[in-house]
Amino acid sequence: MSPRQIIAMLRARRQLILNVALLIFAATIIISLFLPRVWTSSTDIYIDYRENDPIAAQRLSAMLDDSYMQTQLDLLRSQRVAETVIEQLNLRELPDYRITANNDGDEKASQQLIKQLMENIEVQRLKGSRVVTVAFNGRSPGQARDYANAIVEAYIDLGEQMSFTAARSRFEQYNAQLEQLRKEVDTVQNNLTAYQQTNDILNVQEHGDQDTQKLNEMTKTLISLQSALQEARARQDATRRMLEAGYKPDEIPLVNETSVINMLKSQLGYVDRQLGDRQGALGPNHPSIRGLATERGQLLARIEKEAQAVLAGADSNIMRLNEQIAEIEASINRLRNTVLTQMVQRDRIAAFQRQLAAAQQVYNAALQKYDSLVIASNVMSPNVAILRSAELPSSPSKPNLRVNLILGLMVGLFVAVALALLLELTHRLVRIVDDMQGEPELPLIGHIGVREALA
Repeated sequence: MSPRQIIAMLRARRQLILNVALLIFAATIIISLFLPRVWTSSTDIYIDYRENDPIAAQRLSAMLDDSYMQTQLDLLRSQRVAETVIEQLNLRELPDYRITANNDGDEKASQQLIKQLMENIEVQRLKGSRVVTVAFNGRSPGQARDYANAIVEAYIDLGEQMSFTAARSRFEQYNAQLEQLRKEVDTVQNNLTAYQQTNDILNVQEHGDQDTQKLNEMTKTLISLQSALQEARARQDATRRMLEAGYKPDEIPLVNETSVINMLKSQLGYVDRQLGDRQGALGPNHPSIRGLATERGQLLARIEKEAQAVLAGADSNIMRLNEQIAEIEASINRLRNTVLTQMVQRDRIAAFQRQLAAAQQVYNAALQKYDSLVIASNVMSPNVAILRSAELPSSPSKPNLRVNLILGLMVGLFVAVALALLLELTHRLVRIVDDMQGEPELPLIGHIGVREALA
């Protein structure tokens, strides 16, 4: 169909269209007048969050702002908030609730009341904003205002309860942890004290340093004695080889190094010079010659005796050195065992001290965290601020008479036009010349009425 045909149909049915539109419009007015009035009151709140919350033991970033805000919006619409509003406003004492409770039971009545509250709560938030508008649709202005304010108060109370519960849980956890850490510190300290008492240790570090220094000194002494013994044995071996080669004891270098031997040899040389000087002038039986010969024999005997004494002293010196070395080696072994024992004790005490230091460090860190938690809980501020409280609405929000009238008029026109077109399509009539062009077998002779130009 062409637009001209549709216009012709509507023009022909204009009275029907007008009647139907007016009828629907009148019905809309009547329905709007008899619909129950709904009053809406709203309040604005500002929701903030702590980036570092010691109570909840979590860190929030700006990237999680939308997630955090969505969680808060869900809490505002939650059943817990509705239950709190019911308790605050004593809604279970209302006649409607009592009738439902008597008929269907308290549980079903409570569920129905919670459902009605949650259905009438409206929560709106602009994207990127932390200002939230909380509205409630009530049957009276006072109900809308009171319920809207009660919802915000219930939400704030719920946040405080959650924070308090989290704080109490954290306190209990930290108390248990601090008690366990305190026991660990006491256990390590008791073990350290018991070990020192068992081994009679006051300051293992000081005693260990003294014994180590003494051990080093004794080791140096042992090395010097061993060097002296090696030198004495070398001299003894050289002396033995010279004696076996036929050398006299007084000709041994070891003996000649003795001052007594040198003195006796000096005296012997002096006697030999006197004896040589006088022996040519005097006879062998001269008293002087005989006295010098006797003195010379005595000197030779003393030299022989002293030489033997020197050789015997060298042997006894080797024995003495061996005894000293054996004694100092035994002392070194005893002292080494003592030092090793002290080293083991020092390592054991150091291990205890490290355990004690680590346990004390963890305990102090936990105690500092506990103090921060106590301070944070005492100065904890709410993260919700009420920007505007709900007030008594001046006019009902539903039904909106203006909107309903506009919608009723639009619906009435649409239904009227649709009805007119439906009637025309079911009972086709010739309205204009265009209606005859679809029938080529019927010739057009002329037309009566308004003159129209043929297509």
